[in-house]
Amino acid sequence: MSESREQQLKEFFSGEIIDDEFFNSIIEKKLNVTRESFRINHVMLTSVTNKNDNYMSNVFQSRIKISLLMTNESMTLSIVLKILLPIFEEFKKFDVFARECFMYEDMIPSFEKIWLDKGNEVVEFAPKCLKSEESPFEIIVLDDLKANGYEMMDRKVGLTTAQTKLALTKLAKFHAASAVRYQKDGTVQNFLDRKLSVTPENKSNINQFAKRWIADYHGFLECLRKYDDCKYYVDKIAEWNQQKLSRHSLVVVNPMKCGIVVLTHGDYWLNNLMFKFNDSNEPEDVQILDFQSSSWGTPSLDLHYFLLSSVQDDIKVEYYDEFIEHYHDEFKGSLKKLGYSQYVPSLDDLYEDMLDKSEMVAVSLLFILFITKYESEQEINMEHVIADYEKDREFYTRIYGNESYKKALKLWLPFLDERGYLDALMG
Repeated sequence: MSESREQQLKEFFSGEIIDDEFFNSIIEKKLNVTRESFRINHVMLTSVTNKNDNYMSNVFQSRIKISLLMTNESMTLSIVLKILLPIFEEFKKFDVFARECFMYEDMIPSFEKIWLDKGNEVVEFAPKCLKSEESPFEIIVLDDLKANGYEMMDRKVGLTTAQTKLALTKLAKFHAASAVRYQKDGTVQNFLDRKLSVTPENKSNINQFAKRWIADYHGFLECLRKYDDCKYYVDKIAEWNQQKLSRHSLVVVNPMKCGIVVLTHGDYWLNNLMFKFNDSNEPEDVQILDFQSSSWGTPSLDLHYFLLSSVQDDIKVEYYDEFIEHYHDEFKGSLKKLGYSQYVPSLDDLYEDMLDKSEMVAVSLLFILFITKYESEQEINMEHVIADYEKDREFYTRIYGNESYKKALKLWLPFLDERGYLDALMG
């Protein structure tokens, strides 16, 4: 943990924010009781943000021991506190906190209601939001999925075929419900539309991120040149259009040519998913976390990001088409079940859109793939990763030159080239 982040955490816990009043309001909402009906006996906070988990927030589990005064019953409640620290001040200009609060408090409940009302099906997409605070620290309080039997998979291992298909089914249902909501209400909030959210106030930050992507691209290319068997791919990647790469965040949110618009998660990978297993150790449900990057756009953004980052190395290429077809079947079936009245994309439409959004392939290779494969004991400083585009060579060697990343990349490159993704970024 960086010194600045550690100092801000000390300030957070030494202040007057986390007090009885804070937890009382959470218990009232969670149990649907009045304040006079219970007493807090003990509160315990434990960090669940491990080294190199690479969150933009600090996440804590809180176990609250209470007594119900009418019955003398004792119980322990478990919640999760997500704290976006001021060290990421530049992200405030992109409404990440407002966006995530709105997702938890409005969009996701509306999607679940759409499934109940129109699909006659109970679908839970994410933990319930119990409280949010904007000042002096941005805090979101959620139900604790772990206490309800959910667990996170190992990012270094990746998801099995069954876990991948379950995650794609949940994503398809999320996208379908969002398409129905968009058909009725449009953009809903400007901060859910990346193009509308580009303002004079945050334009300099966008330029900063563009510089970061170009710097990362050159660092990636320099490391790739040192691989002993990738010259063919190096030559193609060296011809990537840097302007396309720097503008990826706006390009990839263009809707599909057939016109359908969905709300993308924007950061759909296994560290933002928690699975529940049955007695036979088969995955039976998955719920989604972290909606700071959600925006209107195309399913291809989430599909590229998820499949390149989160699937076990020994199956991700072999079952790629099966995964895409599974997602499409679930998406098409969900749209039909929810009464979506406009054109439903064909499988060919989806493949065409994924090629059209090839910028997301580059982003996934440069960013999320190295995070899932990072194996060094040396901690990644996320402030450095996100905000500082003038990174040193040692940093790039560490993230793009480690053996786990190289192995994963060498599996992807021939496949991506065969599908035309590397060519689509050239020129």
